[in-house]
Amino acid sequence: MKRILIFGMLCTLIFTLTACSSSEKDTVKPHKPPAEIKEKENDKDQENQPESNLPLTKNIELEIEGMKEQRPAELQQSSNGYHFYMLDLYIFEKENKMTGKISFANEPSLYATVEKLDESAEIDSLKEESLKKAEEQSGNAKELPATDIYFPYFHDAKFFVKGTSAEYDVVMYLVKEVEGELFYFSLHIPSKAEMEGVEPSLWAMLETVKPN
Repeated sequence: MKRILIFGMLCTLIFTLTACSSSEKDTVKPHKPPAEIKEKENDKDQENQPESNLPLTKNIELEIEGMKEQRPAELQQSSNGYHFYMLDLYIFEKENKMTGKISFANEPSLYATVEKLDESAEIDSLKEESLKKAEEQSGNAKELPATDIYFPYFHDAKFFVKGTSAEYDVVMYLVKEVEGELFYFSLHIPSKAEMEGVEPSLWAMLETVKPN
């Protein structure tokens, strides 16, 4: 009788210990090392960032008063699907939802604009609109051959519109295809002391515009 009683007590004790052990396994979860958690968070952040092998800075060529020189420029990424390299003393900002503006920090009235066009853009309509705007700004606007642009990179532009006046020296509009995408550029160069250096600098930056 004692043996039966002792055996029963042992079975009860074993069952209780097993149940406790199972309960602890269910409620206690292994903690991931902080380093592992951080690594996974970093991986997630990288997945949300656009991939780019572009250098953050590079030298771009300027030609001012017939003299060519190399100047450092910094990569700028636009949320509208393009990038370019910007020289020191210039500011890049959104002019509106579609258009980016590159202006000279010391004289913001000297600036250029960049717009990446949709595939359905009507070039002829855009040319007429550009002629109208240039006429309103300068009083004397006309379409010219793209080869009249001093910088050869732009000689294949779809159109080139230029307005001139004594007060507002030059305003220009053009559309150019870059790596299969159409871009609408404009340059606004009023008669200011800084214009001789700013205009070629704006052209040089526009030459680096590329679709993402």
